[in-house]
Amino acid sequence: MANINIDSHLKRYLPKGDDIIKKAMRYSVLSGGKRIRPLLALEASRICGGNVKDVVHVACAIEFIHTYSLIHDDLPAMDNDDLRRGKPTCHKVFGEANAILAGDALLTLAFNVIARHTRPKMGAVIIREIAQAIGDDGMVGGQALDLEFHKKKNRTILRKMNLLKTAKLFEVSAKAGALSAGASAAKTKALQKFGLYFGLSFQAVDDHLDRESDGRKEAFVLIEKAKKELLPFGKKADKMKALADLAVTRTI
Repeated sequence: MANINIDSHLKRYLPKGDDIIKKAMRYSVLSGGKRIRPLLALEASRICGGNVKDVVHVACAIEFIHTYSLIHDDLPAMDNDDLRRGKPTCHKVFGEANAILAGDALLTLAFNVIARHTRPKMGAVIIREIAQAIGDDGMVGGQALDLEFHKKKNRTILRKMNLLKTAKLFEVSAKAGALSAGASAAKTKALQKFGLYFGLSFQAVDDHLDRESDGRKEAFVLIEKAKKELLPFGKKADKMKALADLAVTRTI
């Protein structure tokens, strides 16, 4: 994978201080995690000839957005989870109101980091792409479908939910990495499609592990589709393929 310590950069961008919201933000971001979405952005940039310093802040912003979504997903009004990554969820440690505010602050921080550290024209493009991927027609819309799915188990709802709630953020992670590297439209499109199939495959494994569906077989089909999109990159994409294989064969 990209030779970079993502957590060290996350710490750099996270706010310092002892007030409860800052503590809740740091607790949630630094409590572990696979960091697959930022890795996807970094690797997409690398195979397009990009420089890590031009994309690492975007990768961190994407992880902040992912963490915000987990904080809100765990809330009593949503999935009502007590544990996340084997640790008490944010609202269990800091209270429900502070967890909501910590999530809001991480979302705001993400766009602040991109705006401050990206060339203005490119920053505007990346912010627009991410905003589209995580709004009502993306991740937030997927969370709304998740609430509906809990009431009525339906395969159609599940598929659309997985597309919006999970795959859209994977898709935009890869696309943002390509854009940061100044990749051609064709390469950007290929990486965007790779991210989409990768995200669907990743969620299919999650559904399998959560016993929502027998998704392991589906995951392998999707990941092969994803890897086909990497053919134009040749051996440069070997690490990206390895990341995809690792994600689909995981047991946690």
